Amino acid sequence: MKSKSQIPEDSDIKDIPELDKVGEDAKFSLNGATLYGINAVIGSGIFLLPKDIYKDLGPASLVAMLLDVLLVLMLAVCFAEVSGYFNKNGGAFQYAKTAFGDFVGFNVGILGWFVTIVAWAAMAAGFAKLLIQTFPSLEGKNTIISILLVTFLSIINSTGIKTSKVFTITITIAKIIPIIAFTLVTIFFIKHGIKVGHFTPFVQLSPGMTISKAASSTALTVFYAFIGFEALPVVAGEMRNPKKNVPKAIIGSISIVSLFYFMIIAGTIAMLGTGILQSNAPVQDAFVEMIGPAGKWIISIGALVSIAGLNMGDSLMIPRYGASISDEGLLPKVIAKQNKKGAPFVAIIVSGIITVLFLLSGSFEQLAELSVVFRFFQYIPTALAVIWLRKKKMDNEPVFKLPFGPVIPIISIIVSVWVVAAANPVNLIAGLVGVIVASTMYFLFIKGKKLGSDTDSDDVDPA
Repeated sequence: MKSKSQIPEDSDIKDIPELDKVGEDAKFSLNGATLYGINAVIGSGIFLLPKDIYKDLGPASLVAMLLDVLLVLMLAVCFAEVSGYFNKNGGAFQYAKTAFGDFVGFNVGILGWFVTIVAWAAMAAGFAKLLIQTFPSLEGKNTIISILLVTFLSIINSTGIKTSKVFTITITIAKIIPIIAFTLVTIFFIKHGIKVGHFTPFVQLSPGMTISKAASSTALTVFYAFIGFEALPVVAGEMRNPKKNVPKAIIGSISIVSLFYFMIIAGTIAMLGTGILQSNAPVQDAFVEMIGPAGKWIISIGALVSIAGLNMGDSLMIPRYGASISDEGLLPKVIAKQNKKGAPFVAIIVSGIITVLFLLSGSFEQLAELSVVFRFFQYIPTALAVIWLRKKKMDNEPVFKLPFGPVIPIISIIVSVWVVAAANPVNLIAGLVGVIVASTMYFLFIKGKKLGSDTDSDDVDPA
């Protein structure tokens, strides 16, 4: 008999309706799936990154962005194939557990919750940074603003508040408007940037940097802006004609987002050149150069509303993700304990405290890089799972299969390792510590209990 402490077969996420139960009209069209992917990926983080993107390579950082696009595309199609083996939308945890067993699955699941907490800390720090860029009189109060935001949202969350469709639409519009506005206006100023020499020399290496090191470091920074791409492939089963439309939707949505990001960085370089390194708000300053003082407020207000909404979304989702992992038996049951309003108050407190600790330990840029490093604990096992699951006898056959055998997963793993290797050694050590802690938790909470159960059953008299 299966022990209650075993990692369950089902993940924390609700079932996706089986394909034969979903009418074609209810499924995503190609255009609908592409828009879904754009909304999942695009965010306001790109407005906070230009200085860090530019500093190691100069204008050549635009090429590093293209490397990121290729990596994201390869990883996204890996998710698309692997998700097709499952009737349940379990994400990386489910894939890793099925391909490699309980131990790897547990690590991916626990680190999955951990990385969402790090990402929330980065988002809270990003809100403070944007707020200070908009209102410079708040300079020096980054940490207190971030902590107050997390505390306030955690208290609100404990009342059982839910998000609405209107809220989601508002946040989506808020993040799209400044991005589209900047992109469209940039078209008319690229020539100006070339004329005044802001793109020459094209490669401007930081002291002590090699091309390879600078490119991987820049790619790691840019990757933060693409987080969320994995949301599209896992709904592949809810698309019309998925074999044909999944790759088109992935390529279409990521290409459109990449174009926006490329134009934001290119426009900022065109207007400021090396002045990016002296600016506290490069995108806002560049837009002021383009259209006047209104440019600062268009970018700042839109980005602030967007990032505040993303923080609220994280404050709701992250504790519930932790509680659902607890419900699955991967964490102590107390984590899932709810108050009278139905809010998982223990998970809210734990998530809030860990988020605050991260805010005390690093800036937005440091937290963004740390969150990217931990994301690869989800991405690399998923790419490996493509190869492993093809060899296993699975109940379902994926509607979309990668061409060229194991070539794409292997290349995506190699490039991922190359990118992660550029991370700050402190973040790499943090990643290793995370794996050690998660592994220890597995043997304490899961393996130990299973062994205990097995021992107990051996002691029972068969009579």
